[in-house]
Amino acid sequence: MLARLCLKSDKERLIGACQNLHDLVYIYVSSTNTIFQLLSAHLGTSFPIMPVKEHFSIRENLQLVVSALKEMQATVETKDKDVRGSINHSLYGMIADPTTSLQDKIAAVKEIYQNYKDTGALIAVMLKHGNLPDTVESAFHQLLTSPALSLQVSELLVEYADILKILEQYETSGTTEGNSSSGTSQQFRLHSPPSSSSLLVFLQTILQGQRSIKKSQKIAADYLEEAFSVLKPPCEGFQTFVKMVETCVLAITDKQKET
Repeated sequence: MLARLCLKSDKERLIGACQNLHDLVYIYVSSTNTIFQLLSAHLGTSFPIMPVKEHFSIRENLQLVVSALKEMQATVETKDKDVRGSINHSLYGMIADPTTSLQDKIAAVKEIYQNYKDTGALIAVMLKHGNLPDTVESAFHQLLTSPALSLQVSELLVEYADILKILEQYETSGTTEGNSSSGTSQQFRLHSPPSSSSLLVFLQTILQGQRSIKKSQKIAADYLEEAFSVLKPPCEGFQTFVKMVETCVLAITDKQKET
């Protein structure tokens, strides 16, 4: 996914950024579902598995993720309060501290489990201090006004020919007044299409004024790559955190087998 950012032409940048954002939405939702499955298995919660809503926008899908994570956070905070006093203070600090190395966290989890045999409670402590809703929402809010987030997820897997077809709806409107003989430029305006799409709305929003098709591709790619660059770090952090929790749960499972 990350390698697609290093593309050369604006055409490739545009298609690559669309694909990257599509992948990113699926990773956010998949990571959320993994957390919900762990909580269901070990804490008895009943958070529903989330599908990616292809006909919703990026913004709407991320809003659903943030909303679900906030609901999850409320549940794990309640559980955390119930168990905090029952766990050794220093060991609790080790599993709660996001800077604790994975090796030290696993060691702490195993030691705690010997006396406090509740895998769900340990997951809750880690999730409570993971601050997942705040991390995702913070990045999301940086892009609240970005037109890129208005794109439907289903339209992110668009073929270049489809994008070009929309851009070609711009027709030459003549030369600008006062152009020199050597500086004549073509300009474009969009016809009213028979049916709207989020891609069309996106292009209408960012291409205010009259632009060449070549310039249009660059502007669109810039907006999409900006959105991806903001949303990528918390997504990768989310993935890493989920893998850490899964590794700790596996360590507890191995500990159970030893007893």
